[in-house]
Amino acid sequence: MKGEQSKIRRGGMAAGASTSAPRRTRSVFDELPRGEQGHIDAFGHLHEAAGCWIVGWMPRPFAGDADLALPVRAVSAHGAHETSAVMAFYERPDLDQSRVGVIIYWQSVRRSIAGLRSICIAIDGVTYGLQVGLSTARVDDRALYDLVRPILVFQATETVGRAQLRDLTARLGYVGSDTISSLSGTVAVEIDESLICPPHGLLLKGWHLAATDRVVAIRVRSGARKTNIDFNAGVPVPRPDVIAALGAAYGATDPGVGFMVYLPGAYEPEELPYLEVELDTGERAYKALSPSRKQGLNAIRAVLEGPDCRYGDIDRLFDTVLGPAVKALNTARLAQPFTVEEASYGVLPSLPVCSLVIPLYGRIDYLEYQIALFSADSSTRDLELIYVLDDPPRRQELLTLADAVFARFRIPFRILISSTNRGFGPASNLGLSVAQAPYVAFVNSDVFPVTAGWAHLLIAQLKKNPKLGAIGPRLLYEDGSVQHEGCRYQTVSEYGDWTFIEHSHKGRRPTAAVGLIESEMITAACLMLSTKRARELEGFDEAYVVGDFEDADLCRRLRAKNLTVAVDPSIVCHHLERQSQARLDGHWRMNLTLYNAWVHERRWIAAAQTHRSRP
Repeated sequence: MKGEQSKIRRGGMAAGASTSAPRRTRSVFDELPRGEQGHIDAFGHLHEAAGCWIVGWMPRPFAGDADLALPVRAVSAHGAHETSAVMAFYERPDLDQSRVGVIIYWQSVRRSIAGLRSICIAIDGVTYGLQVGLSTARVDDRALYDLVRPILVFQATETVGRAQLRDLTARLGYVGSDTISSLSGTVAVEIDESLICPPHGLLLKGWHLAATDRVVAIRVRSGARKTNIDFNAGVPVPRPDVIAALGAAYGATDPGVGFMVYLPGAYEPEELPYLEVELDTGERAYKALSPSRKQGLNAIRAVLEGPDCRYGDIDRLFDTVLGPAVKALNTARLAQPFTVEEASYGVLPSLPVCSLVIPLYGRIDYLEYQIALFSADSSTRDLELIYVLDDPPRRQELLTLADAVFARFRIPFRILISSTNRGFGPASNLGLSVAQAPYVAFVNSDVFPVTAGWAHLLIAQLKKNPKLGAIGPRLLYEDGSVQHEGCRYQTVSEYGDWTFIEHSHKGRRPTAAVGLIESEMITAACLMLSTKRARELEGFDEAYVVGDFEDADLCRRLRAKNLTVAVDPSIVCHHLERQSQARLDGHWRMNLTLYNAWVHERRWIAAAQTHRSRP
């Protein structure tokens, strides 16, 4: 038993095992003559190619190619380790002709090179040693990759060892460097902008060229996510500037090398995304992506300001790229926390008959004109006036104006001030949430009553007609022509035969008022319904961005409940039409209208067609 305990302490062998010392197997390094010594400049361990990499120099030992399985012995703090290595050679200007730069690789675990002291490598019947010196550096993954990859691609002598190591580094994972130029196939890809579309979407805008058909895939990696880019599914973007600069080098003449693609599941929060380009040789190269800091409307504008969306391709562009990207950005925008400040002027009616909800954005001076006209109509006294500022930078300007307006006209009103710009629908819903009256009218700030008692007359129609879901007045331009007395839906071939809204009799002289004018929809520039019903419908759908199609959507939801909507042409207001909004200049504003049309189309028109086509 005593002998067994002794054997267990020495080597952990099972009882009964031999106690004689094991004989070391003789190796090639015991038999071959030794050559001159070389030096290790740097060594390290690349994480995805589990092995040790040595960069250094040694005596020039060869006249031609080298074997792919050269015997190597590494001596470290953990002892000696023998295996086979692959070597590549390269010329170094700091060495004379008797010496040559080397890159040596062998498979090993990271621990095996801790405290590395030297290596011996056998070439053509001679062993050569490379020693660790005071100048030797142990480098991390990224620095080691940045060191060996350019040497293998641009400097190393063309041998089978160099080819194998080049291919091996081409398969390495991303270590933070841009390595596209190191690919053996000529590829150029640039990302001008990458937008995060929460929670996991990524929209890329850029261009790419390839002088070879060897590109297997260009993909985005982020954390554990890997997403191939299908450029054919994206939005083509003409880039004549790219063709002018690089077209000849790549044999490209078509300016359609720009792209915009949406990758719905490509982004992992807190993980920086990067591009990976893979060739048919197995080579891989990488390029960093720098996600834009744009959020909210700025990000939505960045998505929409470029594409020209018309005719047959519009469905694909919005279904695969623009629509889902803007939807994700808008959802994230509205999910951001915000605060509401309230300012009251005068004593509001304790039992108002109707709450007027009036969003303010841009033209806040219209508050003064409206209040002036309200003051001339005694029926305004039992209306609750709720202004909603959706333009935070104008806060102090509005409060100063409101003080002066109340001092002059003495008409009570309240102001809700949102800390963020959320758009017409959310601003109107904010006003609806605090409305005290049994009826609510959504009114633009550029709508000015002409008919005395207009709100009470609209209420009377709602009370008299139980099937009437919403009602509005006839709206006239300042020259007396019709701006609105109901709307109809019309398809537009230029925009994929989608359904848009056409104002009936717009620009004509008004006819004599004879009864209500029922319509498919009425504008929310001035629209009244019961507060209870408005809340049951949860107000305007906030999926529509800024202000388009919310009123059409609301009217469709009313009609889905077998209710009608109508205009009373005997009740008149002036409407300056869109003057209440700040200007949203540029091509992107048209594309924003198209986005809202796409939401409406997919929700109502396409859904109805699908329902009708079912057996």
